Amino acid sequence: MQRTRTAFVTVVSFGILSMNAQVFSDGDPEGLLFSGHTGGFLGQGVSCVDFNNDGLDDLTFTQYEGQLLAYTNEGQGTFLPADLGVSEYLTQPKAVYWVDLDNDGDKDLFVTQRLAKNELFVRLDGGDLVRVPGAGGLGMAGTDRTYGASMADFDNDGLLDVYLCNYHSPAADNATNALLRNMGGVDLEIAFEDVTESSGTGNGIQQSFQSTWVDVDRDGWLDLHVVNDRLFWPDVLFRNNGDGTFQDMATDWGLAVEAYSMSSSFADFDKDQDWDVVSTNGANEGNHFRRCVGQPFASSSGTAEADLMYEEVASEAGILLSELAWGANWFDADNDGWLDLYIATGTSLYSDFPSVIDLYPNSTNGLFMNDMGSFPMEDASDAVNPFNELTFSVGCADFNLDGALDLVSHQIGTHAHLMNGVPNGNHWVSIALEASQGCPDAIGAVVTCWKDGLGDMRTVLCGSEYLNQNSQWLHFGLGASSSLDSVVVQWPWGLSTTHLGLEVDGRHILSDLGADNGSEGTGCTYTAACNFDPTAIEDDGSCDLSCICGGGLVWDQDTQTCVIQCVGDLNFDQSVSTTDLLYFLSVYGLECG
Repeated sequence: MQRTRTAFVTVVSFGILSMNAQVFSDGDPEGLLFSGHTGGFLGQGVSCVDFNNDGLDDLTFTQYEGQLLAYTNEGQGTFLPADLGVSEYLTQPKAVYWVDLDNDGDKDLFVTQRLAKNELFVRLDGGDLVRVPGAGGLGMAGTDRTYGASMADFDNDGLLDVYLCNYHSPAADNATNALLRNMGGVDLEIAFEDVTESSGTGNGIQQSFQSTWVDVDRDGWLDLHVVNDRLFWPDVLFRNNGDGTFQDMATDWGLAVEAYSMSSSFADFDKDQDWDVVSTNGANEGNHFRRCVGQPFASSSGTAEADLMYEEVASEAGILLSELAWGANWFDADNDGWLDLYIATGTSLYSDFPSVIDLYPNSTNGLFMNDMGSFPMEDASDAVNPFNELTFSVGCADFNLDGALDLVSHQIGTHAHLMNGVPNGNHWVSIALEASQGCPDAIGAVVTCWKDGLGDMRTVLCGSEYLNQNSQWLHFGLGASSSLDSVVVQWPWGLSTTHLGLEVDGRHILSDLGADNGSEGTGCTYTAACNFDPTAIEDDGSCDLSCICGGGLVWDQDTQTCVIQCVGDLNFDQSVSTTDLLYFLSVYGLECG
């Protein structure tokens, strides 16, 4: 990317109101953070990932007319343009992802394209990005119209696989979504195999913008959530069977949303150790918020199914909105320890293609504050966001390392809005993962910060929301707490490590090579158990599952089911005696109906 302007980019600042909301103000009136966003067809993407490996999150934007606009983070909230040297290969880029696909320890570059083949550039030892012919199998046909992509290791072989969402038109060659399995190989030898048909994840010829990999039933195998942009094509949830195949459980689990779904965003909104999900609606008929109300913990052996169920709570939460909604992002805006929600909105007239002429009086983007998992969420949209530009994708990172999360809005116009959070005195901790096996970035891992019996849960994603890639640093607000009980990391291949004594108000890189906490404590390490011990490193067999099984039933480790503890023990005192007989006689003949 060649630019004559070399001045540092100044960010936007927002302050804290008495209502604990955020206020955004335009700090870049000259458009130094140039994006040239004409809109293209249904928006362009943004990445907030550190692509030069200096520890600071950088910015990368896609442009409709074949360019990537990249900015290196110079620290203290300043950015400089960078030339990636890849624009000559691009035609209609949509989303951009920095991800280590060949497990060599550096970030490769994958770009999805509409009406053109996707492109993959691997980073060689010398630091140069080199184009992979045919994108190693990720190129796909130009008629596939790829928008979003998501990366994860679905088969637990240590290699990142890729799911492509192909937003076809009825006149296209029956293009379907595609699951590409990573076959290994480093640099230019990297190769992917199309396993869409054998896995059952093609999603028909439906129109999809985005997917998300997340272990919904917590059985150790990543599941796949796909949103569809039509009322007659409900969203799907492909449950990973662990054998290379998937089963759509959306209807059974209450996730078959019928809407013009643009994207979805998963988070543990209420800290009950399961995944809730918001899906945005592109038909100004209200967004959807499905809250998990069932028991997610299935067994990895497949002998026990999760008792999962989701219920619609968007109205109670107050996040419906009356605007077309695009990207949504969960983040702790005020570091109070509870995840808040930002929703990008806007309507435009699509004419003079590829430009978008914004003729509609758009409302502000939505900001909804989480009050300890209660409803309704506080609508802080009008107070905090004076801008009404059409926004498609929104990324999140702590660019200036001050402990307050920042947002970048890739909106229609000549420049993006970077909204910089202002610290408000609340504590925080930021965590990145470094794996010794599989993907070095540990995509798919789950990190839980425990304090006073509550666990704040995040997962490492690559590709989620609408045409967006968030920072791979997981940020946790802590409110007034100046310490943590523990941090538990569930690594993608099943290992769990517990980390004690992490200092707050700082950043930590955690490894799977052992928890450097000076402790070898034992206890119950099963997170679904009633007596789960977040400080335990080794399981001692003491896990109490009575809260799952109910009175008189115990958890059978061999069968992974609840079984009768003692036949005839009617009062559950661990023995069958005259007391049980007397109890039986006392209720004999009682009508229970």
